[in-house]
Amino acid sequence: MNQQRPIKVIIADTAFLIRKGLRTLVKENPDFEYITEVEDTKSLNSSLKKQLPDVLIVDHCCDDCFSLKVISTIKQSYPNLNILVISHEKTAEEIKKVIGIGIKNYLLKDCDEQEIIDAIRSCAKGEKYFCGQIIDVLLEKEISIKDHCSTGGITEREVDVIKELVSGKRPKEIADSLSISYYTVVTHKKNIYKKLGINHSIELAQYAIKTGLMK
Repeated sequence: MNQQRPIKVIIADTAFLIRKGLRTLVKENPDFEYITEVEDTKSLNSSLKKQLPDVLIVDHCCDDCFSLKVISTIKQSYPNLNILVISHEKTAEEIKKVIGIGIKNYLLKDCDEQEIIDAIRSCAKGEKYFCGQIIDVLLEKEISIKDHCSTGGITEREVDVIKELVSGKRPKEIADSLSISYYTVVTHKKNIYKKLGINHSIELAQYAIKTGLMK
């Protein structure tokens, strides 16, 4: 990753263990810079006034702390702040509420380490990122994800590979087209299938169509 400087991160979560886990993940990654962590709205507002991070990781958990109203207010107060919401909410209704206030990055608390890392990186660049479980819920509920989840829980390069695969190109042709190695294409394909929980090119095509990657 060509990163000029580390991605500055603030963590906002009511649960000590969650904060500790995220803090450890951020501190152990050379691409990230840990600024601080907070456990309530008052502390969060104070921290944001002192220093804006590149990414705010905030727990959407309850009405009296990091509620949707609080997150929405922060988003309005700091329009250039990239916000990554992490929640235990798995219902389509709750997911729609979070997306509805303009959140483009949403993970569930049981996501694995790599998804969290990918989400932080995507969030810092202003890209959309929804974890695989969120995608599953959206697809099952037939929500229109064309506008809300155009790339899903995958990287921009993986999006490029998906488009090439769905168009019918073979790995060698994709490698030539994207100026990457054949083995890199094979690795991307394997990771894509794993993240999406699919086993066949037909399922990949269905995913691409439903998410608006392919018209």
